[in-house]
Amino acid sequence: MGEICTVCKKECSGGFEVSSRQLADGTPEIVIDTTPDRNFNVCDACNRTICFECSVSPDSGYCNDCFRTLAGNQHHG
Repeated sequence: MGEICTVCKKECSGGFEVSSRQLADGTPEIVIDTTPDRNFNVCDACNRTICFECSVSPDSGYCNDCFRTLAGNQHHG
């Protein structure tokens, strides 16, 4: 079973692919990419899962509550 949207409670599709590689100077690097069919975010602030359909700002990387809180804080600073 995949991720479940915390708003609509439906199962989300897609996900993340993790790979590792080594830079030219020998430094290890971990790369996290999304699959093309991913239709959700895991909030960068609180880790809640939200599908793009329920999200007020899918490009932000935040759930609706955190997006509203962070957007509101930017107007007061």
